[in-house]
Amino acid sequence: MPWLERTILTHLLPPSRTGSASRQLSAVDEPGGLESSAGGVHRFAALDGIRGLAAMAVVMTHVGFQTGQGLTGSSRGLLSRLDVGVALFFVLSGFLLHRPQVLARMTHRPRARVGHYLWRRALRVLPAFWVVTVLALVVLPDNRDLPVTEWLWQLGFASIYAAEHQQPGLTQMWSVSTEVSFYLVLPLLGRLSLGRAGRGPKDDDVRSVLRTQLWWCAGLTVVALAWQQLVASGGLASYAGYWLPAHLDWFAVGMALAAFSAARSLDPTVGPARLDELARESGTWALAALALFLLVSTPLGGRYGLVGLSPAQTAFRSITYSLVALLLVAPAVLGRPRRRAFLESPPLQALGRVSYGLFLVHLVAIDLAFRVLGIQPFSGHFLVMTVVSVSLSLIAATLSYVVVETPALRLRSWGPGRTARD
Repeated sequence: MPWLERTILTHLLPPSRTGSASRQLSAVDEPGGLESSAGGVHRFAALDGIRGLAAMAVVMTHVGFQTGQGLTGSSRGLLSRLDVGVALFFVLSGFLLHRPQVLARMTHRPRARVGHYLWRRALRVLPAFWVVTVLALVVLPDNRDLPVTEWLWQLGFASIYAAEHQQPGLTQMWSVSTEVSFYLVLPLLGRLSLGRAGRGPKDDDVRSVLRTQLWWCAGLTVVALAWQQLVASGGLASYAGYWLPAHLDWFAVGMALAAFSAARSLDPTVGPARLDELARESGTWALAALALFLLVSTPLGGRYGLVGLSPAQTAFRSITYSLVALLLVAPAVLGRPRRRAFLESPPLQALGRVSYGLFLVHLVAIDLAFRVLGIQPFSGHFLVMTVVSVSLSLIAATLSYVVVETPALRLRSWGPGRTARD
């Protein structure tokens, strides 16, 4: 069907390849979106590629777990720790959603209205989430007898707030619920940490705002680590480990990068003098991230599978994941903008664009793959399950992006007013 092929290619290829102005979505719509500021127009296209890799990492860790390869196989350490993809998602959200707030404060410009911001977030998150949630509740046999109240828990992002609401095909949705919590809290964090813009520019505004932001991010990290220790030591229920406070450290990494990136865009003298040269060495940053990933894949990062971690292991894993995400994202957003050939390649850009749908639907695809192939969970067959599960997930994610997500984003101009004066 040529029309379907043209539609998919138009939506998935980068704007420079398609020439479609409609692909120029804003940073709060897509990870590599455009963002206007006093420093011009910035496009962090490499972040699309990073998000695509993060989504695929999450898919692989779940295929590994459900086939048993991630529990007892020779590569169980690597497969189990691919949940670092969630940390990458949170860092990207912290960066892309906080940067416009910081830029507005540093340049004394009006910020986006909270209503406008929430409207765009709702359009980006809700339609695909609801479609996939309903799909999992209707299609998977284990979910068909669930009461209406359970549907409300799942559709309302509330499943992480009680122990008995983890349903087949939907267990990964905890991170979406945590993301939504962050979206709701971010305007308040911005108000508290940035305050009101002054009446006129000050010479030290950029640097003083940056210093304040870094202190706030350090404070959020301390809150997260303390919350994690309470959960790991039994002071809080285990499901409290899914809540926003337990993951503020990952969001804080992105927020700190946002503040530093915004400051550099306005004052290139901020930070190390050789930062542009250092950021160019993205391969070195990636190797350092790989070394840390291999380290946390050992028993130092705790046992594999759904088992409790000691307080020390919890802190070690969370901090290491933060550093891995920092090392992967930092060179793509710091220094002078430059093309990252690998991350900005058409396949990874396309993967990044469908990454949200890929994340949402992959557990349903894994469940269906088991049934189609006649394979029992935890019985092996990792390679064939990977091929079938990833294929089904990519098909469904592409349809979600073209049929559900992109049409919803066309409504973004219908929402509340765009800006507000401080």
